[in-house]
Amino acid sequence: MKMIIESKDNKHFREFKKLTAVDGVRKYSRVIVSGKKLIKEIAHAPASPSRALLIYERYDDEDREMQTIVQNFADAGSLYTLKKHLYNELDTFNTNAPLLVMQTPEIPAWDYRLAEGCNLLIPFQDPVNVGAVIRSAAGFGVNKIIILREAAHPFHPRCIRAASGAVFKVAMQRGPSLAELIKITTDKALKIIALDMAGTSIETFLFPKKFLLLPGLEGQGVPEELKATAVSIPISAAIESLNAAIAVSIALFAWKTITRAVK
Repeated sequence: MKMIIESKDNKHFREFKKLTAVDGVRKYSRVIVSGKKLIKEIAHAPASPSRALLIYERYDDEDREMQTIVQNFADAGSLYTLKKHLYNELDTFNTNAPLLVMQTPEIPAWDYRLAEGCNLLIPFQDPVNVGAVIRSAAGFGVNKIIILREAAHPFHPRCIRAASGAVFKVAMQRGPSLAELIKITTDKALKIIALDMAGTSIETFLFPKKFLLLPGLEGQGVPEELKATAVSIPISAAIESLNAAIAVSIALFAWKTITRAVK
């Protein structure tokens, strides 16, 4: 069984179209995921959050695994076949492959108790930076990821693509705004380490057993009140600063390397 979508007025298409923007992702708690590799991982996962698969008319693929996935969605009555021009409106990354509509996991409120090791705060407003940092955090074994209120939605389609699907593999929590963070960390005596060019060189810095790592917001950096225990990444004077996501990746590598050396 498959459902054919031939018009922009189709109610399913109207909802799918909304999922290409972050407001729709927030409203429906669903997102359109693209990329064969990621779709295969999600489709085969236990208790998969998949809701529907979208293809275009006369779609054909020699990939046996993808053929099986398409057939499974058809058998379940959740395969939608769209006219090519309608499909193209949803295929924002021009993959020309099936698109997966899935439920986004709930993100609980921040539990202020610090996990062992690095607890990463993400303030970035660019979804590509958010996705790239989440991917690095997953790779370096960060124990807790807190999405600050200023940050782009972690299930924004561009974030999911930049994270290469890591957003579905990590534990995230909803944090406060940067302004509220200043009061919270003071009241609860939470150890916060910011990334700032005026801080102590990360080459000699010894990370504590439990801490919050705070990178600066794109363009604005870290609030003055949170710079007291900042660390810096030495770079050439030829450039003013590093890309925010790259700076976090370097800091996480230093944390892992220095932690192993101290042990």
